[in-house]
Amino acid sequence: MITEYYSQASEAARALIGALLKEMRQEPDKIFRIALSGGSTPALLFDIWANEFTDLTPWERLHFYWVDERCVSPESPDSNYGMAKHLLFSRVPVNSTQIHRIIGENEPHEEAMQYSALIKSSLRLNEGIPEFDIIFLGIGSDGHTSSIFPGQKSLLFCSEPYSVSVNPYNGQHRIALTGQPLIKALHTWFFVTGQDKADIIRKVLEEGTAELYPAGYVLENARDARLYTDIVLK
Repeated sequence: MITEYYSQASEAARALIGALLKEMRQEPDKIFRIALSGGSTPALLFDIWANEFTDLTPWERLHFYWVDERCVSPESPDSNYGMAKHLLFSRVPVNSTQIHRIIGENEPHEEAMQYSALIKSSLRLNEGIPEFDIIFLGIGSDGHTSSIFPGQKSLLFCSEPYSVSVNPYNGQHRIALTGQPLIKALHTWFFVTGQDKADIIRKVLEEGTAELYPAGYVLENARDARLYTDIVLK
């Protein structure tokens, strides 16, 4: 696992986008299939991407999927797709056929099955596991990632790429990318900012915490785990 520290959150965001563009330059004929996260942190990433990197990004070579989605309509302020559409897709030249959203307004278990089928038919399979090119992840203050919360270990070893999770704090249903596709992706990159998350970052980076924190499990086991952050770990 590689940690890339920057003095400002905006610089960490620029570095992550720059790393994606570098990968694309190295394979100029490849279509990249990436999975986006939701939550508050990616808002900065999307805004900078649209503002500063529109002309530098070969958008026609990107297909967008989601790591997780809250079971709400796209008009809801809770919608991960809705945020990405507002801050990124409405401002850059991406064709709608390149955007593959989780339909949060569908019945959760049916949508998890349908999205799993879509992913398995659209991505390369590595020993039966769909292989994303790049996954963008965050880390919650409790150590969750991809809507896999502490105590939901079964989702790390689920046989399907997507499953239903339940937020233990408010009971909200979500659809989440499960553990094996998270660690089998070619690149699994975390974008985590804000000094208020320093404590949980220290915990998930400690050896032996993978059993306690889903984010720790992914960081420990992913093929290319990177942490882009502005957090000072004392």
